[in-house]
Amino acid sequence: MKKQGVFLLIIVFVIGAFCSDASAGKRVDMTEAMKKSIVYLKTSFYGYEPSQPWKHKGLVEKWSVGCAVGKYEILTSAWSVADVAFIKARRYGRNDFIPAKVKIVDYESNLCLITLDPNAMSKPLKPLVFSEDYKKGSEVDFYWLSAGGHLSSGRGYLDRTEVDQSNISFSKRLSYVAADTSQRTGMGQVYYAGSKAIGIAIWSNSNKEAGLIPSEIINRFLANAKGSVYKGFGAVGFKTTTLLDPTMRTFLKMPASAETGVYVSDVYTLGTGSDILEKGDVILSIDGKILNAYGRFLHPKYDRLYFDHLITSKVAGDKISFEVWRDSKKVKLEAKVKNFKASDMLVPYQEYDKQPQYIITGGFIFQNLTRPYLTEWGKGWRGKVSPHLYHYYRDGSFKPTSKRRDIVILSYVIPANINLGYHKLRQLVVKKFNGMEIGCIADIVKATQLNPESKYDVIEFELDNPVAVIPREQLRAADMLISRNYGISKLVNINE
Repeated sequence: MKKQGVFLLIIVFVIGAFCSDASAGKRVDMTEAMKKSIVYLKTSFYGYEPSQPWKHKGLVEKWSVGCAVGKYEILTSAWSVADVAFIKARRYGRNDFIPAKVKIVDYESNLCLITLDPNAMSKPLKPLVFSEDYKKGSEVDFYWLSAGGHLSSGRGYLDRTEVDQSNISFSKRLSYVAADTSQRTGMGQVYYAGSKAIGIAIWSNSNKEAGLIPSEIINRFLANAKGSVYKGFGAVGFKTTTLLDPTMRTFLKMPASAETGVYVSDVYTLGTGSDILEKGDVILSIDGKILNAYGRFLHPKYDRLYFDHLITSKVAGDKISFEVWRDSKKVKLEAKVKNFKASDMLVPYQEYDKQPQYIITGGFIFQNLTRPYLTEWGKGWRGKVSPHLYHYYRDGSFKPTSKRRDIVILSYVIPANINLGYHKLRQLVVKKFNGMEIGCIADIVKATQLNPESKYDVIEFELDNPVAVIPREQLRAADMLISRNYGISKLVNINE
């Protein structure tokens, strides 16, 4: 009887181990299946020099991975098509390229939908279905089509989930992190857990980690893209800080037993909650999900996540509820989910797919303050740029108003006889032009028409910087000379 008991115990152990392996997701080689669904994307792209916005950067080629989500539709990361000039795709077993074009790009979600020319294809691709199953610790495989036409693969495992910024956006979104990856990924490689697609790669590092856009985000993006109008996803319209200090809770007249809730330290003029929240509120819950003092909530699948996910996972226009502590009592609020683009910001986070706005008059170069402009200072740029400019980036980026939509700066002065004495002026915020308050770059064009009886254009700057004057009588000839000598074909670029 003892032997039978031991034997039964061994059987139970083996069955349990087998079930455990099955639930963790057994490794399945999807190489053959992927041949019908994956493409190699070749792109040519260019941008503009942030400090010389009239000048193109050199045309550069790069590659990325795309996967079929429709018979003639490809999904890849938005980073792969930023500033794209030309794009084409190649499928497995073919040497010819298929013409392609961007259908929808969402830089905040870092996703892009590309359409292929069906007339250039002998047969359609096989669309992938992304599974929203997630199991921490699962073994994963990833696949890509190389430039040489080889379908390659690698391995790793799902280590954790994060809510953080991508490499191209101000917005914090949900991502999976794969660890111990056999190869560096980040160009849209497709990740599988067993036989189920679970995400595409958007970054990797030297620690053998890779970040993935998960199926949950991909599926919502694709569903949104099917509509007649792409609405995009929510963006957070406020800033929070931890609420750990009991003295602060006492000051806010919260109950002694209260341990949850995160403090609203700032409210923007853009994004979800910007129209209903107030500085000093304590957010107790969002859509019924209780927030702890760090601003995290308990997700049924991913454990603790930052509250941003509750907003950025919703489609713009959806309703969202807040419970806040305000004026010594609980208050329930309801709002519409809002999103915004980088171009709506006072200091834009990025300027993809368009030429920066600028005006050159008398050699004075006026342009918008943007994050790409500030990053021209290189590594550690936050400590190198003017504190005044950094203040606008850090404290005002999400606070445009109807009176001030841009921070217009005098970037620098191109040397010419008309601007002698002003050559050292640079990185100054423009306050007034011919007496007109400057709230956007287009205002300068209007301001040049003011005071027609005056002999000068007069420029005033913020802080205690000197006033600059430009002789109007010499302006036309000087602009022609500057344009010719410095190869500037267009002295004004306004996108409005």
